[in-house]
Amino acid sequence: MTEREQRFKSLVETTWIQFSKIGLFCEKEVSYHKLFCKIQTVISLHKLSEYFGIKIFISGPHSKYYLERNDQFDFGHYNPEFPKKLKEYLLPAKHNPKLLQITKPIYEEWIKQTARDFFIIYQKLDSNPNFFRKEADRYLMLVEEGRLDPFYFDRFILFLYPAFTDNEDPEEASKFKVFVGDEVMDAQIVKELVGFWIRRKADGTDLEFISGLVELLNLYDPEFFEFRTNGK
Repeated sequence: MTEREQRFKSLVETTWIQFSKIGLFCEKEVSYHKLFCKIQTVISLHKLSEYFGIKIFISGPHSKYYLERNDQFDFGHYNPEFPKKLKEYLLPAKHNPKLLQITKPIYEEWIKQTARDFFIIYQKLDSNPNFFRKEADRYLMLVEEGRLDPFYFDRFILFLYPAFTDNEDPEEASKFKVFVGDEVMDAQIVKELVGFWIRRKADGTDLEFISGLVELLNLYDPEFFEFRTNGK
């Protein structure tokens, strides 16, 4: 392991352990915005790119220092190597039982709900691959043609409701796997996470990101993952 890799490994472990104490001003944020805010007090996108030795985005409106989330005509296309690097470095407890014991309360308090929310949205989208692919292709087309409505994802605020449909005709409406109770997720978070996963399907990194999320859940939240995937 190079000196740079060792420094980053130590930074990641320290960040996990001290997570509750960093970025206290981020408390006003919600969901993944809070996590991202806290992490950015430790390391910038630019510095993270340097540690990984890759560009985080291969195209899109983001600068080296700023994440642009509201561009109507483009979106950040992640480098496929980026989620692989995240999976490689961001779960140091995977091979360290003592660190797992120390960081489990951190996961429970700060990360669990967001991790579950990301998985719940992905699972429903992925339960209908044709719908998922169609929506990603539609989004790409609208972006490329400069016709994306700034409120485009508002149509997904009820996505987790069992009665959600994309067509009034029952014969034509898309079908999904439904978990009763998912609909209690905040509508704003739902539409943002649907947007995240549709963009990841569009830029081709969804499988790498979900693979890393599954590793996180298997490590820190195995009962939840088992229930969601095997119904036990």
